[in-house]
Amino acid sequence: MPSMLASLFRAFRVLNVALLAVGLVGVISFWPDNIALGIAFVAVWAFGVVEYVNYFVVRLSYPATRWVAMVRQWRVPRLVQDLRAAM
Repeated sequence: MPSMLASLFRAFRVLNVALLAVGLVGVISFWPDNIALGIAFVAVWAFGVVEYVNYFVVRLSYPATRWVAMVRQWRVPRLVQDLRAAM
């Protein structure tokens, strides 16, 4: 990975945390009267958190048939490996 691109992804890593925090505050602050809509907002926010974890913390995406066995191995995501190698 080129160092310029690695720098951009490092910035995105920090920005993502800030956006997820702002998103949570927004969901809580502007909770809709319709409970189904509120649950949908929380589900979308939770999906964002899971994707952040998958890309920057621990790999979560594996084939469904081997998911339980593979996710227990707590592998480092490929993006993080690439960022470390670009240093």
